[in-house]
Amino acid sequence: MRLIIMLLALISTGTLPAQTLDDYLAIALKNNPGIKAQNTEYQAARQKITQAGALPDPQVNASVFIRPMMLPMGNQLGSISAMQMFPWFGALGAMKNEAAQMAEVKQQAVQVTQNALAFQVKSAWYPLLELEIQGQILQEKKRVLEISKELASIKFQHGQAPMADAIRADIMIDEVVTQITLLEEKRRPLEAAFNLLLNRPADTPVVITATLPEIAHSAMIQPNSSIANNPALAVFDKQIQAEQAAEQAANFLRKPMFGAGLQYMPLIKRKGHDVHIEPNTGRDMVMPMVSITIPIWRKKYSAAVEERRLMQLAYSDMKTNMENELNAMAEMTGYELDKLVKTANLLDLQQKKTQQLIDLLMAAYSNNGKDFEEILRLQQQLFGYQSEKAATQTQYQLALAKLEFLTGKI
Repeated sequence: MRLIIMLLALISTGTLPAQTLDDYLAIALKNNPGIKAQNTEYQAARQKITQAGALPDPQVNASVFIRPMMLPMGNQLGSISAMQMFPWFGALGAMKNEAAQMAEVKQQAVQVTQNALAFQVKSAWYPLLELEIQGQILQEKKRVLEISKELASIKFQHGQAPMADAIRADIMIDEVVTQITLLEEKRRPLEAAFNLLLNRPADTPVVITATLPEIAHSAMIQPNSSIANNPALAVFDKQIQAEQAAEQAANFLRKPMFGAGLQYMPLIKRKGHDVHIEPNTGRDMVMPMVSITIPIWRKKYSAAVEERRLMQLAYSDMKTNMENELNAMAEMTGYELDKLVKTANLLDLQQKKTQQLIDLLMAAYSNNGKDFEEILRLQQQLFGYQSEKAATQTQYQLALAKLEFLTGKI
């Protein structure tokens, strides 16, 4: 039964589709609840455009006299009137433009979140790749130690080497086995963090078929041009445009509003002759009406305009401050990339020379059974270089991901 379960697990694992980093990025961008919420906020903000461009609701007033009022034309029963106010010419368009620009700020915020999410996904993906490579290095290290142990045992049997050589190799094998176990345990939290970024269950299997890309020479970036596409900077541009639209709309608060309406008064003829007022026709009266608002308290309207102008200056300064911060981070990231390239080149050279030395010592050990401890030490050193190279490759890819985040390359 245990064998059947293992076979089923292997089969199910083998049927999992291999997905690239781009595939996972697409899943994360599609499923992220934060991005969904911001898209919904943008759609909600778009609804304000229609609201801002609508006329004020008309006012309807009605009144009824408890006892009819006597007028020359007859007795007035009451009155009903309707009034529609009209903003100054262009005011509605300015308010619609303000609402549209505010919605654009919401939309740009979505791109900021997408850029940050892409960086988070990459930052979680490359450590998983490194974990895979480190596991392969440890497995190879274990295999080499087992071969060394076997060789030492053969030498001992022929009286050409002490038994301590085989025991020393066996101790190191136990250490590697423990390292492999710890590495496998580390996979679970890394996969859980990665899956949560994709908004899926934490225990979803992550199939890794890719390997860490080799480090290539990186060209130094041009900060002023590279960070210009960062979506966070575009948010400030959108906010400035929104404040400019709001300033234009605030200017219309200084303008009067006009109203046009109609009042209807129903009249009836008086009965009886105790009061006689000519002509007593009982004809209903219709009276057109106009009104105008007079914005005489101009200080508050001027303050509203000044508020929008000052906010434009504030957002402009915020953008400059962020540009400086991004440029500083881009410069440091460029330095880190250059340092990692040099480190990788050094590790490649160290691996090559160490392997040559191991080959020479192994050939000598086969003949005289000496320097086995030195061989083990050099093998450990070689695998240490390989492990460090994998860590350097990971750091390089993370630095590249940071550079892409700074430059807005999702």
